[in-house]
Amino acid sequence: MTQVRLFLVDDQELIVDAISGLINTRSTEHGIHVVGTAQNYEQALAALECEQPDLLLLDIQMPSVNGYETAYMIKQKWSTVKILMLSNHEDDDNIAQARASGADGYAFKSGSHQALMDAIMTVLEGGQEFVTPGILAGLNSESSNVNMGLTHRQRQVLKLLVHGETAKGIANVLKISPRTAEKHRAEVLFKLNEPNAIELVEYAYKLGLPC
Repeated sequence: MTQVRLFLVDDQELIVDAISGLINTRSTEHGIHVVGTAQNYEQALAALECEQPDLLLLDIQMPSVNGYETAYMIKQKWSTVKILMLSNHEDDDNIAQARASGADGYAFKSGSHQALMDAIMTVLEGGQEFVTPGILAGLNSESSNVNMGLTHRQRQVLKLLVHGETAKGIANVLKISPRTAEKHRAEVLFKLNEPNAIELVEYAYKLGLPC
């Protein structure tokens, strides 16, 4: 298995420890290893001069230079390094800024462990992990009482299935590879016991996904 080198930039020690721990527990499964961490742009730039990772997890809110500027400057110098932005902000403007900065994806800190791993794998596979502006509210709506075992990404896929999207359409909307989209589609249908069209809509309503 090819070893993936991951570097984490976040000024919150608890976040760094939590994500590093998550990656380490999944290292055997995915071949991903944390090779370094930094708390700000200056530390990240100095580290990347010596340590060029495959993927950079980058916090948006940092002292001195924010994540958007950091992503832009790093991409200018190391264009092959993939960047996944991390944020507490779930709005179209921040996602649009992340895309404009040259980042390859945008993940919510409030999401589940599986959602973060899904985002990481999508970016590493060459896809982009962005929710299309304008449908964010619908894709992120979810019930606080029930999730039916679906991850954040799978709930997004369910929403699109309700609207009749094929695996190819899902891949286009979520900016992921067709293979990844088909994998998520199959997992959603399996977890929901191969529902028909009417049952899909019922599940979406139960999850608080407006149709």
